[in-house]
Amino acid sequence: MIELKEWIEDGITIRKTNDGYQVFTIPTQHFDIKELNELTPDRFKAEVEKQKRDVEYFSELFKDLFN
Repeated sequence: MIELKEWIEDGITIRKTNDGYQVFTIPTQHFDIKELNELTPDRFKAEVEKQKRDVEYFSELFKDLFN
């Protein structure tokens, strides 16, 4: 668990779904997994990067819409 501390130190929510689980942390926001063993440092890193790309994309989109 110590290797996941960086991503879950502000809290983590894991909700069971019909298809697996939905995970929420502040840095990753929501993401879906099939099995709990998918919660690895690499997965968290990938989800953080995806969240950063999404934020950048939507920032550009809104900038273009309101300029």
